[in-house]
Amino acid sequence: MMFTAAQAKQANYTCAAISLVILLTRAAVSRRGQRAVDLAFWLVALSIIVVITRIVVVFYYLLYGTASDVIRDADYFNSHDSSRVVAGSKLSLAARVLITASCWLQICLLLLFYSQLYTMKGIRWVAHMIRFTWFGAGLTFLAVVLATFLECRPLHLYWQVQPSPGSCIKGYVQLLVQCISNIVLDLMLLVISYPILFCKGRSLGQHFRVAALFILGTFCIIVTTLRLVSVFDSGSAQPTRSLWASIQMVVSTFVANAPTIYGDLKVQRRKKSNAIARRMSRPELWGPDSNGSVRGLVTPQRAVTVESQRSGTSGSVSSGTGRKDWFDHLEDIEAMGWKTPNWGKSRYEPG
Repeated sequence: MMFTAAQAKQANYTCAAISLVILLTRAAVSRRGQRAVDLAFWLVALSIIVVITRIVVVFYYLLYGTASDVIRDADYFNSHDSSRVVAGSKLSLAARVLITASCWLQICLLLLFYSQLYTMKGIRWVAHMIRFTWFGAGLTFLAVVLATFLECRPLHLYWQVQPSPGSCIKGYVQLLVQCISNIVLDLMLLVISYPILFCKGRSLGQHFRVAALFILGTFCIIVTTLRLVSVFDSGSAQPTRSLWASIQMVVSTFVANAPTIYGDLKVQRRKKSNAIARRMSRPELWGPDSNGSVRGLVTPQRAVTVESQRSGTSGSVSSGTGRKDWFDHLEDIEAMGWKTPNWGKSRYEPG
């Protein structure tokens, strides 16, 4: 199916806006929960920069056109001026690197999520799978970038119109390497999530949340496949490539960040509820203190101080209510700070 430049631009703006909302929401929720500035936070910040940069790059290469579309006699851009076509062709290469960076950053965020999750439940084969996926993500990213710039040799063939540079400017090899690599990595992520999905003794709601993540991962594979088929069907028209790349960007951003946003919000609501419950169950904390605090408003720090005075212990807060099943806190995993996973054998194994 062919798409116009106007449709591609609209998709670029819409998908980029949704992606930015998701990423900014994750960053804001994380900081509101007073989480440490960890590796995941910096990956989110880098993702925001990539998305914003791509908005500008896509706008201009759709405006200027590319050598590939000039050869195809496309009429969706404003000028056949050779200097603008050269600029548009160069920008299209930059856009291919940016969409690759965006998708691969989301894969890294999911790997961090699973790494922290399995810190609490060391399953050796999953630990090896996560390490292998990290290696595969780095290797495939390098392969896609190399395919982007080396499919046409010498490089100036990408923006050459006369004589015809050949089929290399259509970027089919780059697209195949990118999409196949993305599908393989998504499949590896699904394999990593398999033990969580089939753990026994879980509530229906818990199974539903993990199954939703599994289904969304499968949806990413479907979108990538549709993108591949659509671009080949259009003859690698630049608006079609741009539109499907935008769709894939927003889907991967949602899948990678939705679990973390949900988990952080859940933890913050739970902390607020627990603070209210503690305040209501401790009448001795309700009155005004020497600092003139308002009746009924007790800060967590003050509650801990009073508790330590009563019990004769230090003013530290208990980390939990005892040994609980790791899956009961699935939504809390992303609220923990980044730490190196302990891949030792756990006594808790999935059924």
